[in-house]
Amino acid sequence: MASYSLIMIIEQDPLLAVRVVRLANCAAYGGAGALKSLEAAVARLGLAKLRMLLIEVSARQIFESRDPSIAKAACKLWEHSLAVALIARDLTAFAGRDDEVDAAYLCGLLHDVGKPIVAAMLLEAERQTAAAERGATWITSDDWLRAVDRSHRPVGVALAQRWQLPDEVVAAIRECNEFDISRRHTPANYVRFANALAKREGYHVGAVDPDEVKALIMIGRSLLEVNDEILTNLTATLRERVNLHAG
Repeated sequence: MASYSLIMIIEQDPLLAVRVVRLANCAAYGGAGALKSLEAAVARLGLAKLRMLLIEVSARQIFESRDPSIAKAACKLWEHSLAVALIARDLTAFAGRDDEVDAAYLCGLLHDVGKPIVAAMLLEAERQTAAAERGATWITSDDWLRAVDRSHRPVGVALAQRWQLPDEVVAAIRECNEFDISRRHTPANYVRFANALAKREGYHVGAVDPDEVKALIMIGRSLLEVNDEILTNLTATLRERVNLHAG
């Protein structure tokens, strides 16, 4: 009954229905043959994977803007979040912590959730200025990025707490550049490592410090016991998988 009700809800959004079928037919989900019906796709994915897909679709809407320049940056932010989520999820699985796979994915997906919120606040401020009425540029994309980078962490933490998200998600949002060495194998630490690795693979907005990224990856590899084989597997098909989820 639950699956039937879920199918009815998904059918109301054609784009979501297409994504469900597309994901179910992806080789990563073990599809032996192409599926054409939504019911078969739902059965193949299972409720747990569907739940994560629905969270992903809902989160995606936060990373949208009607402003062209901000929309472009927001799109890159979303791709970065997807890359971090996918790496964190795979790393959790490689570590044999199957009960924390979904938590790691959710942490990665939302670790930068404060950024689009701050962006929306800046756009609203722009709309209320006289400059906006004259059609002048109130804030450049570079200024926007700097403002977002400086303020998104506390906003994201407050939002996660308001939504009553798990403590692991709040921890992942609060600090992405410092590992918690007292609790090594946690979703937040997996996200911290995934955040640096995603930046190394080109998934970031604005400038990054390559030396800082390299240092974080080196520390994370030691802390989380990531060998060369695991590191290669984490990024081997990353671009294809990000494109699949972003599409």
